[in-house]
Formats: sequence, C-alpha cells, structure tokens
Amino acid sequence: MSQHPSTGRRRPPSLRDVAEIAGVSIKTVSNVVNDYPYVRDTTREKVREAILQVGYRPQVAAQQLRTGASKMVTLAVPSLTFSYFSDLAQEFIDEAQLRGQTVVLHSISGGREAERTVLEGFNRVLGDGVIFNPLQLEEKLFARMERTSQPTVFIGEHLPEALPQGSDYVRIDNVSAAFDQTSHLITTGRRRIAFIGRIDTEQGAQPHSSGSLRRDGYLAALREHGLPADGGDVQAVADWRRPDGFAGAEALFARRPDVDGIVCGNDDLAIGVLATLRRLGRRVPEDVAVIGYDDTPDAPFTSPPLTTISPDKHALAATALDLLAERIQGYDGPPRVVDTPYTLVIRDSTTAADAGPQHSPTTPSAPDLEELPR
Repeated sequence: MSQHPSTGRRRPPSLRDVAEIAGVSIKTVSNVVNDYPYVRDTTREKVREAILQVGYRPQVAAQQLRTGASKMVTLAVPSLTFSYFSDLAQEFIDEAQLRGQTVVLHSISGGREAERTVLEGFNRVLGDGVIFNPLQLEEKLFARMERTSQPTVFIGEHLPEALPQGSDYVRIDNVSAAFDQTSHLITTGRRRIAFIGRIDTEQGAQPHSSGSLRRDGYLAALREHGLPADGGDVQAVADWRRPDGFAGAEALFARRPDVDGIVCGNDDLAIGVLATLRRLGRRVPEDVAVIGYDDTPDAPFTSPPLTTISPDKHALAATALDLLAERIQGYDGPPRVVDTPYTLVIRDSTTAADAGPQHSPTTPSAPDLEELPR
C-alpha cells in the first residue's frame, strides 16, 4: 500500500497504481475491473496481473473493509460434493454464528479460473475478508503477489509458505499425518504397503498438493521403519472420489496382488478401495488393512469401520476466524502459518474386529524428508 500524502496513513491500492504497473490508462483498468468487452486479451491479462501484484480491490468493497460493518466473511472452498469440505463449511458457519458473523459460502468447483477470481477479490463481493482453500492455482502465482486484495486466511494445502502480505495460513501437517497413517499399518505387522492417491496433473503434482505431501509422509515412514522406500508403491488416480479409489485398487492389485496394507489419500478413496477388496474376496483387515484420511461421517459406518486421520476441523475453523478478525481490525504484520492438530482414529479396517475404536493424539513426527522424490 502507498501512504496518503496528507495523513501519512497507508491507503488501499488504487486504479492509478494498477494502471502504472500495467502501463495502460486508468480507463482501461476500469474496463477490465468491470468486465467490459472490447479489451484485448493480452491487455486484460496484463491488468489482471497488476491487480494481483498490488492487491487492488474496488473502492466500494474497500470502504466496507475499513469500517468492518458487514460482519460477513466469505468462505471459498472446493466442491461441496466432497464430504470433508461440506463438514468443514458447517464448522465455519457454526463458529461464525457464535461470533455474530455471517459466512457467505462460495464453491470454487469451477476450477482454476474460479479460484483466481477469489484471489483477485471477487470484484465487488460484500464481506470483510475471505477464508480460501485453493486447489488448482499454481504455487508460482502466489510468489508473484505482493499482497492480497483483502484480508485473507488460506486453509488446506497447495500453498508455499512464502505468502503475500495481508494473509495468513492455517493448515494440518499432512506429511506428519501420513507418516502416522503408514506407521500405524507397520505396527500392525503390514510390510507390503501401498499408497493410493497420487494425481499426475500439473496442479496435483505440485510439491505442496495434498497428494504430494501425503505421499511424502508415506515414504518417510517406510524409510523410518526400514522398509523399501525407493519410490514406494504409489498408485495414481484421476481424482479423490470413491470411483477413483475403486479403479485405483483394481489397478494396484492387478500388478501387486501381495499388497497387505493400503494408505489412502482420503476417506472417499478408502471407501472405493474397500469396495474393490470385497469384489476381489479379500478380507479386511485380515488380508489387507486399509486406512483413510479426513474422518468423514461415513467412516464409522463402512464395512468394516474405517481407521482414519481425523483433522481437528473445529480448531481449524476457530483459528482461521481468529486470524481473519485480526486482519480485518487492522493487523498488517507478516503472514503467519499455524498448524492445527489431528488424531489417528483406529477402527476395524486395520485391527481385529473386537479391538474397538481407539484414539491416538497428534504425534508431531519429524521424519527426514531430504531426497524424497517429487
């Protein structure tokens, strides 16, 4: 932000700031902001890059931002057809209501462009700030940003730790959680363990994607326990839905019928894997142990009940809202990164049927992640 010439206070970025960086007129910037036609694509892209760089936001929203009058925050999450995100959204809504706030729920199921619209500030969206869980934006895009267009708290993964000014980041240590997933299977006697959940798209293969981080934790656990970890046995999938878990398990057992333990990228994949194992006549957990991630509402009711990593979604929501409130109230310090806890919930898919569910607290593992394949 620049300083106001008379008061010396920091002022929000203006159309003029964007125009100077983009090398165009203020009128052209206004046309792009208002999505008017007849702007060349190359010019439009240049202006959008400048908007991201300086964190410009239209004045009507900026005025609301300064007063904090709306008591509204926007929660932008991927498709609500994933049960994890619908559960998480409810946690945010419930917690916000206790604080006298309203959550505007925005689905970014439209993909990369929908996510970029969030990052650019929604043009004239009403609300004081945004909590944003990106999935498909390139990590290098964040590196080019000087500051966000509005107070922003990022959640989830898919983000480098070098964040733009005006933002914070609340996450779960995915590497540590996947390390604990895999270590649990090893302690039950499994030795031929595979990971299902790699996504080979450009976005899915980024170093900080969920699939990459959880794969890294899986490989670190193999190494820690003296099992072969030269790439491990990592099965790619098209997405993280139940049919992808079913297809991934079919492909895995076609080439590795001796697998006795499967670490899944999320619960939906694990539920698909359980269906494949039933079709193949493999007993769970006697022949193959299966562990998921997310502790979705279906996890206790699968056959057998699913062992899984349970993120503390309430802690994540409360922490993100706390940090966003500080940003809205004027905190302009450097970006903060906060890890929230998780629990290993042990059910019958990895243990004997009479063992009953058990809970293991967060274990802040510190595996050596050097030389892990990316």
